[in-house]
Amino acid sequence: MYALISSFSLKSSNAKKIDWISSKPWLATAGMFTTVLSIVSAFGFLFLLGVHYNVINTIIPFLIIAIGIDDMFLMNACWDQTSKSLSVPERMSKTLSHAGVAVTITNVTDIMSFAIGCITDLPGIQFFCIYACVSVAFSYLYQLTFFSGAMAIMGEVEREKRHCLFFYRTLRLVDISKMNEEADSKLQQIKNISRSASPAPFNYLSSSNSSFSSDTDSFSSKKTIPAEFAWKEQPSPNSSISEKSKKSHGPHEEKDRIVYFLGLVYGPFILSNSVRLFSAVIFAIYLVIALYGCYNFREGLNPGNLVTNDHYIAKYFSDIKHFWRIGPQLHVAVLNPPNLTLGENREKLLDVVKSFENTPYTLGREGTVFFLLEYMNYLTDLNVEIADTEKLWNTKLNSWLKYTGGSTQWASNIRMNGTEFQSFRFQIALKNFVEPNDHKHAAKLLREIADRQPYNVVVYHEAFPFADQYLIILPATIQNVVISLLCMAVVSFLLVPSLPSGFVIFVSIVSINIGVFGYMTLWGVNLDAVSMISIIMSIGFAVDLSAHIIYAFVTSHGDTKQRVIGALETLGWPIFQGASSTIAGISILYTVDAYIILVFFKTIWLTMLIGAIHGLFFIPVFLSLVPVEFFRIPKSSELH
Repeated sequence: MYALISSFSLKSSNAKKIDWISSKPWLATAGMFTTVLSIVSAFGFLFLLGVHYNVINTIIPFLIIAIGIDDMFLMNACWDQTSKSLSVPERMSKTLSHAGVAVTITNVTDIMSFAIGCITDLPGIQFFCIYACVSVAFSYLYQLTFFSGAMAIMGEVEREKRHCLFFYRTLRLVDISKMNEEADSKLQQIKNISRSASPAPFNYLSSSNSSFSSDTDSFSSKKTIPAEFAWKEQPSPNSSISEKSKKSHGPHEEKDRIVYFLGLVYGPFILSNSVRLFSAVIFAIYLVIALYGCYNFREGLNPGNLVTNDHYIAKYFSDIKHFWRIGPQLHVAVLNPPNLTLGENREKLLDVVKSFENTPYTLGREGTVFFLLEYMNYLTDLNVEIADTEKLWNTKLNSWLKYTGGSTQWASNIRMNGTEFQSFRFQIALKNFVEPNDHKHAAKLLREIADRQPYNVVVYHEAFPFADQYLIILPATIQNVVISLLCMAVVSFLLVPSLPSGFVIFVSIVSINIGVFGYMTLWGVNLDAVSMISIIMSIGFAVDLSAHIIYAFVTSHGDTKQRVIGALETLGWPIFQGASSTIAGISILYTVDAYIILVFFKTIWLTMLIGAIHGLFFIPVFLSLVPVEFFRIPKSSELH
């Protein structure tokens, strides 16, 4: 609905009437259909290849809609700024020469962002990034083929003055022969009157009529003339030379009201000294708050957040925290056990047990369940002298394990090779093991203890798979973000014909992502696999919103202020449309009671809002402060 409403334009002469010729609702529909084609093509292609589907891929359609609609607004804006007197191929050439680079920056950077996300160690993120990367690639392909073709068709519709919805001609047939006869009769009457009057040195009416007649000789007896301009084709005896000269130059093309506002009102306003000072203060406040959020970020994904809040699993993970406060069992497996007949081996094994018992996350000896300790307590109760004999540590121990009251538990904890122990495990009770950060720190500490022990010791708890994600999420995020930023910088330097301008794009991307990460933390979002995906996406969106305005600045002409105003006139409105349409499209997700969807909503919402503020306010103000010579813009880059 947003795209359709935005596709209608108003007549410049009457702002209350829709221009049914230049409006393009069917082109907006084609833009939306482009996103559908991209999603179906990408998902179908990857399904055919057998790539695993992840449930988090359900947010990809929102992502592709955001990218596709942004590109559609951009291309439409560049089309509207071409001269209507040009042919459709010429207008398409000028549109793609300007919008093509901006669309390429948008899609190539997004493709690279998700391609980089594919190298992470988390399979869920890998599958998501593969699907997103291929979807964006198809979106780019269809933008340059299907949508461009639709734009050319609608350009022909506009050139032929057809109705934008129903395609009928907004024209009427005018009988040229009858017009000529009427003009000749009127001319004869004027000649008769002029004979009785004093002769004029030059009869411009006669001259104009002859030229009109000669002009119409090449037309057929009936000529198709736009109904609203048909009167202009009919010479009037009272017409003046100045009016005729105006007609010969064609209709005057006025700027769109939004473009007029951005160029003559908003641009000069933000470039005033007081607003520049205000923007510096606001940017400093924005950056301080964002850095505070970055410094206080939290890690960890609560398993209950993987489902909706009313799901029974969410209630299970909420209730189980009460049992995790004290007493959950850590499984410690000894894969290469020693010969228990030797006393020194038994002492070393008990030292292994003690090393696990004496940590901030374990309860101590009272929470340990180990058959060797129980057997030794059994021998003590019988006042048996402990000696290193096969009978005591082989025959009697095996008999005790078989017939004791805990025989079922011991059987599940021990693997025997005849009468020898092949492997066994014991349990250590945990404490302070409630929140995701506790799981991460406990897993790291206990694994380090296990690595230091002999006998090939490993540890396990049911929360450790989540802890593994917590342990790798920060380094994986830093790695992906750094690689993405470097790739975005390379793309910016290659596609924007000004090295300093590419550096400005890179700085703006860093600023936007610092803001997204910092304010995301303040909004209650932890750093986890879900938010990591959203951060990767935000890098691509940040490039779009900052690179567009800077590319328009580079391709404008004049001094710094003139270029800033020209950039706002050219791409200010489509940038606002792209950001606002994405915010409107994802706002419905705020009503979904699911953590994954809400994280996606918050991250993309912040990216679009902060990116739009940068693109429409901070970046233009910054560009206006630097002399245009600093940007080293080649003359050949100025497109308009």
